[in-house]
Amino acid sequence: MSYVEIPWIRLLGAALLVVLAILLSWKQKLGLGVDLVVGAVRAAVQLIAIGFVLVLLFNSEQPWLTLLALFVMMSVAAWTASRRVRHGPGWKALTPRAFVAIGVGFAVALLPVLAWVIPVRPLLSARYAIPIGGMVLATGMNTVTLVLERVFANAHQRGSLIEQALALGATPAQAMAPMQREAVRAAMLPSINALLTLGLVQLPGMMTGQILSGTDPTHAVRYQLVIMYQLVAVAAVAGAIAAWMARRALFDEGARLRTFSPAKKR
Repeated sequence: MSYVEIPWIRLLGAALLVVLAILLSWKQKLGLGVDLVVGAVRAAVQLIAIGFVLVLLFNSEQPWLTLLALFVMMSVAAWTASRRVRHGPGWKALTPRAFVAIGVGFAVALLPVLAWVIPVRPLLSARYAIPIGGMVLATGMNTVTLVLERVFANAHQRGSLIEQALALGATPAQAMAPMQREAVRAAMLPSINALLTLGLVQLPGMMTGQILSGTDPTHAVRYQLVIMYQLVAVAAVAGAIAAWMARRALFDEGARLRTFSPAKKR
């Protein structure tokens, strides 16, 4: 069984669903019309462009091109994660930290899978590394954003409690430990919820795509399980590193708490 091709004209028909959302936004005075139009156009342009790029990458199978593509994707993920943090030292200071947190989680979740679980040769085959890597990076990006924002926001709101703990002899790590645990736990909940409801509430995107393309559902299930386990791993690793880096950014060399004003706009 082969997949059903979607002609461009029918793809335009699907865009009518966005028009419906715009009309409802206008009717209810939600003020989301411009965002919906911009989002729909950007999504189409970006996905069509990346489709042509992927064709080139798949045909060339040059590992250095795959590495370059993954580096660009990781850089965009780190920049996006940093820009979404309202509290903290600002996106310029946070982007390198987010890059490290996402990068380490990405490597831990992706490389062992490509080396052993799905033994791809070459290891960085674009056909596998980029689609799977993109899903892993997206989860890492969202986790890092949530952790950074939550740690910095809690430090801003509970600054007096942190300073009291420091005055009583606690180290910065001890004073911040409850807030770090709270932030990482909250950031991991979406991944855990996805695991608990997998197959009952949702058929995830990769599995659905494989089934629609004609893959045996039992084979698609195995791939989806691998992906879900990767997403949990990247959330745990990236979240823990982001929390640690946020705590390091909150204190100066003398273990004094820094204060950051919330950003009005990123």
